[in-house]
Amino acid sequence: MELNSTTLTCTFHPPFINSGGLWINIHRPQWWLNNSLPLLELQLVLFCFFMAIIHFLLKRSGVSKLSSQIITGLIFGCSWGKLNKGKFELFRVESEEILGLFSYFAYMLFMFITAVKMDVSMTLKTGKRAWIIGLPSILLPLTCGLLVSSFLLEGLTISEIRKLPLMVSMQSMISFPVIACLLNELKIVSTELGRLGLSSALVADMFSQCAVAIANQIRISRKNAAKGYYSIGGLCVQVFLVSFLFRPVVLWIMKQTTEGKPVSRGTTQTVFLVVLLSAVTSTLLGQPAIVGPYLLGLSLTDGGPTGFSLIEKLECFVSDFFMPVFVITCALQVDLSRILLVAALDNYTRVNIILAFVTYVTKFVCTFLTSLYCQLSFRESLMLSLILSSKGVVELSFCTLFTEYNILSRGILAWFTVFLLLIATFVPMVLKFLNDISKLQASNQNRNIMHLSQNSELRVLACVHTNENIYGFIHLLNISCPTQENPVAVYALHLIELVGRTAPVFISHRIENKPIGDQTYSENMLLSFDHFEKENSGSVYAECFTSISPHKFMHNEICKLAMDKITSLIILPFHITWTSDGLVDQEDNTMRNLNCSVIEKAPCSVAILADKGHLGSIASMASSGVRCEYTVCVIYLGGSDDREAISFAKRLAKDIKIELTVLKLGSSVEDNGTSKWEKMLDSEVIKDFKMTCLGDGRVKFLEEVSEDGPQTALRLRELVNDFDLMIVGRRKGMESSPQTSGLSEWNEFPELGVLGDLIASLDINTRTSVLVIQQQK
Repeated sequence: MELNSTTLTCTFHPPFINSGGLWINIHRPQWWLNNSLPLLELQLVLFCFFMAIIHFLLKRSGVSKLSSQIITGLIFGCSWGKLNKGKFELFRVESEEILGLFSYFAYMLFMFITAVKMDVSMTLKTGKRAWIIGLPSILLPLTCGLLVSSFLLEGLTISEIRKLPLMVSMQSMISFPVIACLLNELKIVSTELGRLGLSSALVADMFSQCAVAIANQIRISRKNAAKGYYSIGGLCVQVFLVSFLFRPVVLWIMKQTTEGKPVSRGTTQTVFLVVLLSAVTSTLLGQPAIVGPYLLGLSLTDGGPTGFSLIEKLECFVSDFFMPVFVITCALQVDLSRILLVAALDNYTRVNIILAFVTYVTKFVCTFLTSLYCQLSFRESLMLSLILSSKGVVELSFCTLFTEYNILSRGILAWFTVFLLLIATFVPMVLKFLNDISKLQASNQNRNIMHLSQNSELRVLACVHTNENIYGFIHLLNISCPTQENPVAVYALHLIELVGRTAPVFISHRIENKPIGDQTYSENMLLSFDHFEKENSGSVYAECFTSISPHKFMHNEICKLAMDKITSLIILPFHITWTSDGLVDQEDNTMRNLNCSVIEKAPCSVAILADKGHLGSIASMASSGVRCEYTVCVIYLGGSDDREAISFAKRLAKDIKIELTVLKLGSSVEDNGTSKWEKMLDSEVIKDFKMTCLGDGRVKFLEEVSEDGPQTALRLRELVNDFDLMIVGRRKGMESSPQTSGLSEWNEFPELGVLGDLIASLDINTRTSVLVIQQQK
């Protein structure tokens, strides 16, 4: 039984839009709230202000943004006690329609952008595991929900019974946008589990949308057969209009922008107009307004770089401003005082609560069991079950829409909103906890070059961004002297930024099993490393991968692959590239941010190669059969990073084409910041290097004294042009040693350390490349 109340409200027609100003009626300053535009602006400002405060207070506890937005809406929607009069002035009846229209427009844009990024064709390309997990996770809850609902019909009206299949379909659905937003917020979208979750959600989402659409058409047809036929016909006409009118227009607009140039304001406004027209035609054809933009977004899979740039331009504004307003507006309609009273009196509400519980538990258990069947671990299966059972903004929008169509009562809306709030709050917390456990369980073995046993395989992960990185990496690996006694396994990872899509892609190229000509990704990398492996048959193993993911998550891909392949070294390219003449070619700050993230979180040693063009040219000459002598210098001051650098140099010393010089810079001043244990380790490493490598004229060991940083800098400037490659340790935390004192103040690139930064400095006109090494932390 729904509680009814009648309120008489007087409104102005036509409504006043703009205000003449606050001071027009100085004795009644709140009169300007009678104007719709100032009132809407005030509402939006209050929504954003309180949502920001609430999220700032709760985010330290792990509360998601969605939860903060719902809580904000519930606060504005609940009773304000003595301040209810002010609430009535702020949310007066005539403003509800305007605010609702604004929020619905926000949701329409959100679904358009989400649909563009979904790439429905991926459902046909995804692996068997995604189908095994995704399909049962929607079909089994749907079946169980319908079965249970057939035993709960007593006390329901015919109209309520007709609504149950639609309610079960909505409660069983898995929404791809919700899963994508959750994984992005948890920063696990590019992990193996995240990719599997997105693939499974994409499969389930397609069936979910079909189930809801079919259930809705059945409900309409049972109520009015003629209206049902009209609805089906309208949907077919909408699909036709989107495919043959709106889609070609949008693609033509996108192609008018020259690739590489920013999207113009006119292009953005025109696309807005086409999206709005598709919404208007949906309404005229008897469909919800959101159907047109959603179908239009699904059809735009080939918008090209310009289309992706347009979506990226719209996405920030929609996700950070429009969508919070939409969620708050939905929660604003919830009256929490109805929950207990309605649950005690309304059979339809109790049935929907039971069905929500049944479908959620069934979905969770089904996903957990199918994940175990697909050989996921217990922890991963539990995480995937929580991910696919999550609910978010799409489910909230369905509840609000069904309330407007009288499919749901206000009491059920209140229950579902609270249920969604609990899931949106606690599921991310549990997932973060389980993800942190997995990090703690990661291997703590020594994964560095220094602790490799003699004649053991050197495993290297080479991260490639552009073709220019390839030749320098290959030459660096080539001079590390791979032999059958000292083999090198190189895992090349091509990193590509994900643009205009939601689901990241990870490709493993089996060079030894697939012809090179069949590969469509990373062709230059595949050809180069395949040639490198064949040139060093028996001593080099090469395997290539491609990762297409957002820049902010690429470091997860790198660290995960390094752990899986048990590598001892990750090689990263420096974010500045030089021409063969030693001049600066280009600078990529996103690459620099990635390098810093990898350095902080890498499970093994890390090296950054600043190739000033000389390495690549030598590599090209060597590949053409020209014999090249190569000079390398290692600057040794002491510390774990320098020990790792000299351990790598020991491998280079075995190559007869290499002339290696190790310069140990000591100090007459006692370094109190270095422990006796560290000094003993430094002494043993130097001793081992002398015993192993000296005796050949190609290898030299020099000792000099440097009193301070400026003297060290002067000495490096004298040496830098005498060598093709200089190897230094990053020496993080040891900048205050006597030999480098004062240099940190001029450090432009901290990721290179003080010495690496000095050599790679743009002020030094040299073609000498530098390799900066950090030992596993």
